[in-house]
Amino acid sequence: MKESVGSLKAYFIVVSVLGMIGSLTTLRVSSVNPLFLVIGLIELGFSVAYLYIGITLRKLLVKSPKLLNSILLASMAYQVITFLLTLLNGLQIGLVIRLAIALLLLWYLLTNVKRLSQEVKSNSAAPE
Repeated sequence: MKESVGSLKAYFIVVSVLGMIGSLTTLRVSSVNPLFLVIGLIELGFSVAYLYIGITLRKLLVKSPKLLNSILLASMAYQVITFLLTLLNGLQIGLVIRLAIALLLLWYLLTNVKRLSQEVKSNSAAPE
């Protein structure tokens, strides 16, 4: 399936809203453990970044594709780090599956962002 700019915009906006809900839930329980506060703030930061990407995707594809790639790669690194932290409670197959799905989705987004960036740049550079 070939993603369009519109479908990726919708994806980023939906994921940002869901992420904000999740991060606010994490922040509500942060009084139990300071680690939850840090995780909640990082998740909120990614959610805000995804919302920004969703709103300005077409412009970012042309002017700042490296910023998009950096945010997606940072999100991949965050997924791996949180997985490693959860290993402190023992290995659980559900967590391995969650990590695999998250990394596959982020890789899919990364490849589509790269492809769309090239397409949008070539379309805007083409004479009319």
